[in-house]
Amino acid sequence: MVNERIENIYLINAPAGSGKTTKIKTMLINHITSNPDDNILCITYTNRAADELKEGIGSNKIFFGTIHSFINTFINPFFSHNYVLDLFWEIYEDQIVRRIKNEDNEPHINESNQKYLDKYGSLNIDTLKSNIKKISYNETSFNSLYYGGLSHDDLIIFTKKVSDKYPIIKNKISKKYQVIFIDEYQDTTSEVLQLFFSSVVNSHTKMYLLGDKMQQIYSNYDGSFENEFKLFNKDIALTVNHRSIPVIIEILNNLYNDSEMIQGVYEKNRDIKPDFKPRIILCKSFDSDLEENKKKYPNTLILYLFNQNKFNEIGVGNLYNSFNRMEKYSFSRKYKATDVLSDTSSENPDPVMRFLFLLHQAYCYFKMDQYGNLISLCKNNKNFFDIKTCTLVAHSDKIRLRNIWNEVFKIYDNDTATIQEILDSLNDKKVIRGDFISGIYESLEYEDTLTVEIKEIKLLAQYLNDPHISTQHGVKGESHDTVIFVADDSRNTPLVYMYNFFEIWSKIDFSLKEFEGFYYEYLKFILSVEKELGMKINDLNANSHNKNEKNKKLLMEKSEEILSKFNESDLFNYLCKNIYVEYLNKPIVGNVKKCFKNSTVYGVLSAYRLFYVGCSRARRNLTILVNESKINPFRDEFTKKAIETGFKIE
Repeated sequence: MVNERIENIYLINAPAGSGKTTKIKTMLINHITSNPDDNILCITYTNRAADELKEGIGSNKIFFGTIHSFINTFINPFFSHNYVLDLFWEIYEDQIVRRIKNEDNEPHINESNQKYLDKYGSLNIDTLKSNIKKISYNETSFNSLYYGGLSHDDLIIFTKKVSDKYPIIKNKISKKYQVIFIDEYQDTTSEVLQLFFSSVVNSHTKMYLLGDKMQQIYSNYDGSFENEFKLFNKDIALTVNHRSIPVIIEILNNLYNDSEMIQGVYEKNRDIKPDFKPRIILCKSFDSDLEENKKKYPNTLILYLFNQNKFNEIGVGNLYNSFNRMEKYSFSRKYKATDVLSDTSSENPDPVMRFLFLLHQAYCYFKMDQYGNLISLCKNNKNFFDIKTCTLVAHSDKIRLRNIWNEVFKIYDNDTATIQEILDSLNDKKVIRGDFISGIYESLEYEDTLTVEIKEIKLLAQYLNDPHISTQHGVKGESHDTVIFVADDSRNTPLVYMYNFFEIWSKIDFSLKEFEGFYYEYLKFILSVEKELGMKINDLNANSHNKNEKNKKLLMEKSEEILSKFNESDLFNYLCKNIYVEYLNKPIVGNVKKCFKNSTVYGVLSAYRLFYVGCSRARRNLTILVNESKINPFRDEFTKKAIETGFKIE
């Protein structure tokens, strides 16, 4: 391991509102202008972020994309080589053999095995080896090992192992690219960070990692790259908040609570005053306070924890539910319902939503008498619209088309009409392609969507044109003059223990750096215990704990050890100590399953970050809605801490 500063790798802290995207684009343009023959790699966390960075930059010497798209483009050609296939079998053969045997007789595995038998006639290692000619990415969170298909996570892990074993891949990266940008580094896995670090550390390639640990909203990163972070060049920093006015920035700095992460105020924002001091409203019911504030400040951005709340508030809850229930947008898939309902571009992965957004645009053109734009829209989207019907040949076609669209949009103007009714009308008038409409009707997945009222499409399109509602974990880059943040808990995904955070924030002093440091050490300890135990703590039962003295002895020893190890940590003592003491006093399986859970700490850390991110969206005015009954046990401490941070309490 290198023990001194690494000059060619830059760690750039880019807090909320600091202009990270602008900085990256400026650096890209400056470099490619001065060095037109250089190749640049720009890794982003999402395709949307890649599109945002790409906009206005016409160079074909820059690759914009996610790590998965980069692997598919750059490293995928290696995946058919024999040495890579050999490594696949070295890593996964035991797992595949267990799946073939299916000794636990799991029904879904039996079904999978039978499908393979039906297709190939036999199911054994030799048959699989003869059929798998290349490793591939299957774009889900599940492996398809019988076919050489790797999940989101395994693709990254496998690529790292391939490149570690065959350094030619790393050499190819550093030789191909003279500059590498990794955007949102805090959400990047350790395997990806290690892959690029080892590729460029002793090369002439410059690498820039930009992001903000407070804005880490995914649990991908496990803390194992912290030592490397300490060695990187930190000469570049974005320290000015260009978004918010002083009273908001004061709160953000107090939440970060780190002298190295202080944000300054943009000169043009120094003298702007808020309409009211940032406030925390203690509510008996969120609904009444929300309604009151929406009436008083109609252009408010409302931040919810759950997508369901967000889409209900927009007025498109039925549309969201219809897509959220689809298997292709389930948790295991690349895209989620919120993705397809938020993308009005031609890149929307769902053809039905892509068409419905186009239809709304056509409606707007029609209402504004922009018939030329309407006809061009149809011509440019021949996969949806029947060009024979939508093309002008003779002067009489203008009247014919105007009459057709007039009848269609009469239905569109009827708020009680359904999506099915508007599609039927388009089909009757041969405006929509027959193969496209038949595909929709034949797909059982869209049955619920077709019954949704068309007004929800209009409401969604209007909202996307001027967003004013979002989720707390999906607001990177969004901002509004006035923000209402609804403080809530979540025991599912995302895991957020907001009121546990409020309690510990009220009672002890800590910074993000301290909280993260504790969490990564705690996580590391838990993983070591599970490795020694040979199973996940959640998998313990009465037999594996109560009746297995070896397991019980190990877990009691580890409980004593963890109490000793973190004895001086206020965070541990407030969040975790009691559950270990309880287990040692009463060592039963129910008690031990409360211990050695990283979620106990992660849910609070997640809430800490989301609270900061939510506050950071406000330019001028900030309101936090807090459930009064949940903070009553520590109300005095909470009030004192909130006032010290820069809020007033109402």
